[in-house]
Amino acid sequence: MSNADDQQRPAETTGRLTKTGNGFAADLLLGQVALVSGGGSGIGRATALQLARCGAQVVVMGRRLAPLEETCELMAQEGYEAVPLAGDTREVDQIEEVLKTIEAKFGRLDLLVNNAGGQFVSAAKDITPKGFEAVVRNNLIATWNMTKLAADRFMLDRGGRVICITAAVRAGFSGFAHTAAARSGVASLIKTLAVEWAEHGILLNCVAPGTIQTSGMGQYPIPSDQWATTNRNLLGLMGEPNDIANMVVYLASPMARFITGEEFYVDGGETLHLGHDAREMIDTEMFEKRQRADQVRPE
Repeated sequence: MSNADDQQRPAETTGRLTKTGNGFAADLLLGQVALVSGGGSGIGRATALQLARCGAQVVVMGRRLAPLEETCELMAQEGYEAVPLAGDTREVDQIEEVLKTIEAKFGRLDLLVNNAGGQFVSAAKDITPKGFEAVVRNNLIATWNMTKLAADRFMLDRGGRVICITAAVRAGFSGFAHTAAARSGVASLIKTLAVEWAEHGILLNCVAPGTIQTSGMGQYPIPSDQWATTNRNLLGLMGEPNDIANMVVYLASPMARFITGEEFYVDGGETLHLGHDAREMIDTEMFEKRQRADQVRPE
């Protein structure tokens, strides 16, 4: 490579950053149709926007339409058009309706991002059987529903990509035993499907986020300053939704054509650094009153 090429590369990269906000080419996913569940906030919203910035046609799905419309409005402000479709990933009939709409509008689905899910923080001794089952249904069973139905309608015949957002549980996940079980199940499911569905041209992978700063932190009985002061990873900072979204873009792109059945940790070294415990962050009074941090007024 010539010196001139060396000098040109930073300018080209800067141009891509200016245009797409992520350093990827604006036509990286041109012509691809992507469905992002949980697209109304946080990682899902960031992922939808980054995919659109790379040329994908994006559908965002979630239980409530209003947040999805907010995502689409943010995308429209940058000149991207997205489709908001309400649906619960736990309900097969609602998933089918979303997929039928995608088929009618686009005739194809190339990428499924299983981002929807959720859990509550609790010591394992305080989790009820009903609470445990609800989190497993919300994360593991819902992911299976989405993946199987999307494969049946689109991908078993045409190929495609499936990317699941899991969680950083490889070193245990204190305070979240239910989601540790569910997300580990998702990772194992995706490895198995990667084996069975390779012959259909379907690549399946997972992205496991560490502590990511989103509005969703407000749902836990953990004061906001706890997230900032607790020493949770090796880098001394919290991740941002785009840190996860950019990994999703990479795995959705032609650059990842030789990757399947893997789970990529994007956690700032959190699972290599065990000096944190979510149980110690719980405010006892808030927990007993079933209060969320975003519902507590400052004194």
